[in-house]
Amino acid sequence: MSHLAAVSRGLRHRFGADVRPITLATLNRVDLLPTYLQAGADVHGSHSLFYWLRARGRGHIVSRDNAAMGLAWRDDVGRLIAIRPVGPLEAVMRLLDAAAQAVTDLAGPPLVVRYCSPAVAGLLRDQGWTQMSSPWHADAPADDETHPEVIVTAPAVEMPGGRKYKPLREAVFRHASRYQYTARPTPLGIGETTLIHAEAARADDYDQHELGFNDAVTASLASHHHDRLTYHYLTRRDRLAAFAITADITGVAHGYYLAARSEPRLVTYFLWLIYLQQRRVGASALNLGGSETRSLFEFKTHTFPDHIQQRTCLLQSPHVPH
Repeated sequence: MSHLAAVSRGLRHRFGADVRPITLATLNRVDLLPTYLQAGADVHGSHSLFYWLRARGRGHIVSRDNAAMGLAWRDDVGRLIAIRPVGPLEAVMRLLDAAAQAVTDLAGPPLVVRYCSPAVAGLLRDQGWTQMSSPWHADAPADDETHPEVIVTAPAVEMPGGRKYKPLREAVFRHASRYQYTARPTPLGIGETTLIHAEAARADDYDQHELGFNDAVTASLASHHHDRLTYHYLTRRDRLAAFAITADITGVAHGYYLAARSEPRLVTYFLWLIYLQQRRVGASALNLGGSETRSLFEFKTHTFPDHIQQRTCLLQSPHVPH
């Protein structure tokens, strides 16, 4: 029995948790979790698609009382990961306590919980949870929580003014006459898989972890549901040049995936069009998520100078000697 299956079994039988695998039949439903807020906070990942992608399509949704979280095994760090717990603060803490106890019962490595707001992280630290005992990897000690989430709040105008938006205006001037932008509530099926796996920038450099993420993205396109999702496209002469997925359940749009061909400033232009579209259909902001590296974080904050930053934390459960 795998570590994920054993812990899930313990949560079900000892703690009375409801444990369900995330499948294509249930993916992308807004009712998959009881809420998408964590102790009232809109932490990045406010859609069931987020859990599927972070679990590489092989995770569970665990719920107890009115709290829930994702649960998945990560081969790259050899840890069981609790993904973005949601619900009232006390219910979230009870669920994480149960999961940590189920891990301890198996005498395995500590449980790692990801995407914790300061409120949740503070209480966990009070109970002995700590930073991971070893970095996620050398260049990204806390993976995409190494740097804060960047939540874009720029004015929703076609061409923002001022010196700070010069790089964005240059991207618009460079590409606006060359590409057609489209946003749809369901996938168009116009070459997304080929772009993601073969034609996007860095397509030849993905490691196994990134390949698993991309496989989960392409699989999600075949889901029976696409609740509150938006699929974004840039095409040139009927050829797909960029593709992205966002969602808005909470009033803030969240970006979950973006792939684009290698062309200077194309991603900047595409992100601006996505932001404008999401704002015009009702979102108050666009959460671009956290960053693994300093360069990615600086790209987000430099490109979108009107933003707020929101820190989330990655913690591991206390070591309990046997």
